[in-house]
This record gives sequence, C-alpha cells and structure tokens, in this order.
Amino acid sequence: MLQRWGHLGLAISLGLSSAAWAQTAAEQQSYQQRMRLLFERLDRNNDQRLQRQEVQGQPYLERHFDRLDSRKRGYLGPDDLTPAQASRAKRFFEQADRNGDGGIDRREAEVYSWLQRHFGQADRNGDGRVDRQELQGLGEQRRRQLSAPTQP
Repeated sequence: MLQRWGHLGLAISLGLSSAAWAQTAAEQQSYQQRMRLLFERLDRNNDQRLQRQEVQGQPYLERHFDRLDSRKRGYLGPDDLTPAQASRAKRFFEQADRNGDGGIDRREAEVYSWLQRHFGQADRNGDGRVDRQELQGLGEQRRRQLSAPTQP
C-alpha cells in the first residue's frame, strides 16, 4: 500500500491529477516573473528578504507568512514565492536523481513504477536518462492527454 501511495505522489508531482499543474510552461514562467517583480517591489531595503513589515498591505502574504516561511527563518526569500508545484517537482527530481548528475537513469527510475513504464517516452533524446526538461515535457504531454475530450 505504501508503494502504491508513492506512485500516486509521483503522479501528483508530474501533474497528472493536479489542477495546479494545468498551467502551461509559459503561464508558469509569466507567474514566476510577476512574483519576482512583486518580491523586488516589496523588498524595500533590497536585502533579498521580505520581513513581516515589508508585506504589510499584501493580504495573502500577511495571512500566509508563517506557512510560506516553511524554514522558520522569520523572513521570506524569493524561492518562498514560487508556485508549490514547481517546488514539488524540483524536490521529486532531486530525490529521484540519487547520484545528483542532473538526470534520472533507468536504475534510479526503478523505484517509481510509473516513470519506469514511461521511461522510453520521457527520454526523448535517447541518452538513457531523463533530465528535468524531459520530465516536464512528459508531464505536460500527460496533462494534455488527460484534458483532451474523450471521443464516443
């Protein structure tokens, strides 16, 4: 059962069942740029940290400051304003890439049955490993397939 939930986590990380991952790469990039500009505007002293007083007047940031400050540092950094799905995908990739070489090879994919089954499809350049872009491409392809209307 635990292994089964691990695969569900992979599916969610890849965006297969998460509405938040329905964004296109361009939409995600645009959102990240807006968040970066907001961060820069709010960071009055340019120290790359948003203190509580710097987020005053921003209801969402005021309300969720403690949750966004997941490392309990007392301030928010630029990474704290990135979309959650990007953080999940990044954590998944870093966890799956056990040797830290920037790619997931077939041995590393063995513990993720879904990725193992779709490894050939994900490895678009045929180099025997899946990099971040290939994994993101596979996730986007799967999202398109899942959102396509079914034909009778």
